[in-house]
Amino acid sequence: MNLKTVTFRCSESLLNRLESAMNTLACENRTTVLATALEEFLHFAAQKEVGEMNLFEMVKHIDTLGSAKQFASQS
Repeated sequence: MNLKTVTFRCSESLLNRLESAMNTLACENRTTVLATALEEFLHFAAQKEVGEMNLFEMVKHIDTLGSAKQFASQS
């Protein structure tokens, strides 16, 4: 696999959430957290019923599945 570097800027609140996730999940770096989150989202989005939803339907569906916080407050 030919790996590429991706760099982005984020708000302080997002950085705090990343660091919190690193501690909770015992991840050694931000790349692991982001790669895991993206992989999980892609698995979720690959489901037939989810793939047929538009963005607004997907957000509502995620909220109905249950989470500690509503999707909009996490994005």
